[in-house]
Amino acid sequence: MAEQLPSGKAYRDNWGTGAREGYEDRGPARPPREPRKERGSPILRGLGGISIAGGVFWGLYVVVYGGGFMALRHNYGPIAVVALGAVCSVMGKYLRA
Repeated sequence: MAEQLPSGKAYRDNWGTGAREGYEDRGPARPPREPRKERGSPILRGLGGISIAGGVFWGLYVVVYGGGFMALRHNYGPIAVVALGAVCSVMGKYLRA
């Protein structure tokens, strides 16, 4: 059986906050809010994410087929690609392209 809400403006929940949270009561005439435009450049962020993922997979390949973690000491490529992706992703968050 559904619990009936008390009539009037005062609503009292089990925790004593007196507020209902978790949804936006827009009413019948108010249109939904427009989504905020994200700051930064989505192209740079995407490029950074792809670069990070590529560097991680390349590093995994070097570790598995190159003789363990010592192979990363001789091949700095995957580490550089991950670092470049991180820098690109951070730049993409704050810079507009």
